[in-house]
Amino acid sequence: MIEKFRRIVGLILVIVGIGLIGSVIYNRIETNKKQNELKEVLQDVIKEDSTSEKTTENKELDNLGYTPIGLIEIPSIELSQGLVEGVTDEILQYYIGHFESSVKPGEKGNFAVAGHRVSNYSEAFINLYKLKPGDLVSVKSRGKEFIYQIDKNFIVDPENVEVLDQTEDATITLITCTVGAKQRVIIKGKLIDTKVI
Repeated sequence: MIEKFRRIVGLILVIVGIGLIGSVIYNRIETNKKQNELKEVLQDVIKEDSTSEKTTENKELDNLGYTPIGLIEIPSIELSQGLVEGVTDEILQYYIGHFESSVKPGEKGNFAVAGHRVSNYSEAFINLYKLKPGDLVSVKSRGKEFIYQIDKNFIVDPENVEVLDQTEDATITLITCTVGAKQRVIIKGKLIDTKVI
């Protein structure tokens, strides 16, 4: 009787394990699919002239469920991902999000973005903590490439929101969670170059 019970429990655990693994694999496939769709949309956003009146960013994009901003690339951690407006749970589940209260790429002030370090879906910023002073971050949006150079990497408690305060110069703030999500990894940098693309 005990042996039969152990077999049943063992079988249940195997089925649950397979279900969990299948769920994680499905979520990762779905995230990759959504990121690829975003990168296709971004081809138009990146090429748009920032002075044009009618932009993809201003068009109604209900079928997408997000407003595309640009492509963020960090060569030192081999990151190339789409960036969209907003930092809601639904956005960060699949994408890197832009804090709507912060400035746009290249503008004077604090351009702030956030992404998940680890989740069942996106792990966009899993290696963000590895950035060090001197590393470069590229943001391509509306006909330009904005290049930021990292100068700070530190950790704060979640309630320390002053990292989102505006700045006099054009700066970037990248935010993600630490392991266990009890604190936040903060990466800060300054705009050092702007190129027309």
